[in-house]
Amino acid sequence: MSAVNFNSTQGVTPANIQGMDLETALMTVQSQRANLLETQLKSQIEDVQKKNDQISKLNQVLGALNSAAAKAGAGAKATDKVDLSGTAGSDITSAIKNAGISTPSGLESLDQPYLVTLRDGTKIPVDAAGKKEAEDYQKLNWAFRSSDYSGGKGVASITANSPSATKGDLDAAIQTVKSQIDSLSNTQQMDMLRLQSLSNKRNEAFETMTNFIKKMQDNRSSIVGNMR
Repeated sequence: MSAVNFNSTQGVTPANIQGMDLETALMTVQSQRANLLETQLKSQIEDVQKKNDQISKLNQVLGALNSAAAKAGAGAKATDKVDLSGTAGSDITSAIKNAGISTPSGLESLDQPYLVTLRDGTKIPVDAAGKKEAEDYQKLNWAFRSSDYSGGKGVASITANSPSATKGDLDAAIQTVKSQIDSLSNTQQMDMLRLQSLSNKRNEAFETMTNFIKKMQDNRSSIVGNMR
């Protein structure tokens, strides 16, 4: 007989049944199948745990966004500004970073903690790298992010940027995160069904293997008994 190859699963060495008697070969293949299902089950459990962890992290983002939106007060309009300085903004930023997602549209000021003011009054929010760039341009007296070299685009000052967003931006971000949570929750239902199916198949495979071993032992005991 030739080798039985399970190429679709990593971490499980194909069973080589060449030269084995039929009984041993069947036992080897059954053992391989049980190990294969065990590996698939462990992988599925890890996938479910990862998605549960991501849902938990997204719920933290949602909680931070809801807390910030509540600062607008009852009856606030979509265009009303909400101050995100202090813990409101840091909580959102920390939760977003922990979840590994992009900053929702409208909340870009959370990623731009500095404000570059040009001589003509133009204000440009920047991140830490932008701040360093602006400092270099200010020393050289160059136009900052502009092809206008008349002097008005030179850097006048670099200050802390007070992050803010409109109530509408926060509401839109909340809906975006809710959609991400719903999407993961829907796939979780399918994952749990597959997990249950793999668990049942794994249990059946080990039960079949146990019964097969018992049958082999009984047959050998019977042969030995007949030889006495």
